[in-house]
Amino acid sequence: MRITWTWPLALALLAARGDARNCVYAWQSAHNLAKGRPAFQSSIYRHEIFTGGIKAVDGNCDGLFSSGSCTHTQKERDPWWYVDLGDEYAISAVVVKNRQDCCGDRLRGAEIRVGNNMAHRSKSNALCGTITDTTRSISVFNCDWLKGRYVSVQIPDLEEYLTLCEVEVYGTKAEDQC
Repeated sequence: MRITWTWPLALALLAARGDARNCVYAWQSAHNLAKGRPAFQSSIYRHEIFTGGIKAVDGNCDGLFSSGSCTHTQKERDPWWYVDLGDEYAISAVVVKNRQDCCGDRLRGAEIRVGNNMAHRSKSNALCGTITDTTRSISVFNCDWLKGRYVSVQIPDLEEYLTLCEVEVYGTKAEDQC
């Protein structure tokens, strides 16, 4: 089954907060900040297709691993992935596209973090959310305008594979946010 990738954006926009002041809302700058940005991961799983970190920000939202649009690490303790947004942003929402063909439960417990620190694989950055329900292939997190240059996904304290089929990040420049 193939899921159309247009409705997660609507969910992300609904998750954003706003008020009556002259602020820049997520819906006014509905631009995926992560698309095409440098992305890195703890290891690369050797398979017949390339599985590096950049696959999660390539704009290809196909959730089938065989389509070559997903990242994949080795099975390891605390696997991680992060995207460098290039500058500090106030993050309103993060959308994580999980694998659809199998193994989606591997993402259970994965933490999404936002911040400016990459020490300790970004564990010290603010927690935006934790993936608890892996029955859906798409998870949307309201980050409540957390500020940071880096957005990371990590499965803490477990030996597991980390597979991401797309990560979208929405927000605005930190200095433009109220």
